[in-house]
Amino acid sequence: MKYFAYTIDPLHIGSGGYRLGRVDNTIVRDPGTNLPKLPGSSISGVCRNYAIYQLEEKEQKEAIDCANREPKDDKNNCGKCIICKTFGYASGQEKKNQVGRVKFFDGQIVAFPVATMIGPVWVTTASILNEIGGQGTPPTGDKLLAGKDLIQEHDKINLGWLYMKLEEAKEIQLPEEVNLADNDIWKKINERLVIAPEWLFPEIVNSNLEVRTSVAIDFKTGAADSGALFTYEAIPRATLISFDVVIDEYRCNEEIKIEKVLKIVQSGLQLFESLGLGGMNTRGFGRMKVLNLDN
Repeated sequence: MKYFAYTIDPLHIGSGGYRLGRVDNTIVRDPGTNLPKLPGSSISGVCRNYAIYQLEEKEQKEAIDCANREPKDDKNNCGKCIICKTFGYASGQEKKNQVGRVKFFDGQIVAFPVATMIGPVWVTTASILNEIGGQGTPPTGDKLLAGKDLIQEHDKINLGWLYMKLEEAKEIQLPEEVNLADNDIWKKINERLVIAPEWLFPEIVNSNLEVRTSVAIDFKTGAADSGALFTYEAIPRATLISFDVVIDEYRCNEEIKIEKVLKIVQSGLQLFESLGLGGMNTRGFGRMKVLNLDN
């Protein structure tokens, strides 16, 4: 199942280190493209945790008891509750492990919001659109492509510090057959899509990430603590992301059926919209709405 998610807040999935550059705390990137991504491990871990909140009383108690067990060897899942059976488990005490019945894959940026002189647009590439089941033709040279309604009287457009020629696209569209909970978001992005050259897309994204500055407050003085200034980057709000979730039907049986696994996973994904994921959750970061959940 391919899910599409829309960031309600900036999203910071930290890389766990520092680098020499414009920010102190960087986000995770794909090493091949240098594009920010949403690790499958982050999606899986948060979904597993939130799914517990949505269980019925008996199953929830079993899952909470499992989650609250005292760890030994840093691994001590019970292996018996519905969460362990769905997402997998590792038990250091009993030396038993089992892979989950559901697999999560990295989330990729589908359409990236950028402010321009004609209003906000969502930048993508032809390969991304075609990969997710949409339609897109690649531009030639250093041009950008957009729909006829978006172009209107403009033949050029600015994307941050870039100023590029804009031409009409023969094909440009997000996938049509998607069960969407919020068609307004899907329609808004679809109407303002811009196709960029493959080689330029990472530069556009990385040049328009949100960068924030924070500082620790000295409790005694109430002022900024000296030497405690730091910066961090984030995927901006209104970014469209896609990620795949696959249920291993061969591991599903009478004990736990495919329908049950799907229900548990989607119940966890549903809470991304209110509880968020990633870092800086208490500072206005992390909420993300999964658009095509079954209702």
